[in-house]
Amino acid sequence: MSIPPVAPLRTSQGRALSYFEYLAVMVHPYMKEEGVLLNFSGYQDILRRYSQLKEHDVQEAWELAKELNAWSEYFSSVANLVQRMYLDAEADKLAITSLASVEADAKKVANGDRLANQDERVIAARKRRNVLKAFYDELEAKVRFLERAHYHCKVTYEFNKRQGNNKDDVE
Repeated sequence: MSIPPVAPLRTSQGRALSYFEYLAVMVHPYMKEEGVLLNFSGYQDILRRYSQLKEHDVQEAWELAKELNAWSEYFSSVANLVQRMYLDAEADKLAITSLASVEADAKKVANGDRLANQDERVIAARKRRNVLKAFYDELEAKVRFLERAHYHCKVTYEFNKRQGNNKDDVE
């Protein structure tokens, strides 16, 4: 079986990262401004356990189903917070762009808008919005994956129970 690399990105310091970890590093300063510190410890471990799940491992399938469901709920909560921050960042970007446009040329709107695109405040606001949007999209993708993995574990557990593979009875 061939699976994709866990950490396909490399930093300039040579550290290997997943796309998710890379975005988490990028979004960290914005989350810190909100007083929020993200904690994903244990996430890589559950992914590893899921990738190593054997077809007849009833106990592990049961435990993973519960843990994957909990992680899905956690990622959903974080995604909702990030979505709110993203929407606020979009509103801030529009306000900053408007102000920069008027400051650049109050008489010619098109010229003011063009010049506003070069304003450092507008560029910073766009970058903030872009990072929050990318992280939000990645969190939503993680939630979908976790829900599918939960379902897979649940089906594995139920199939084995129906087949009488109760050697690892779950309490």
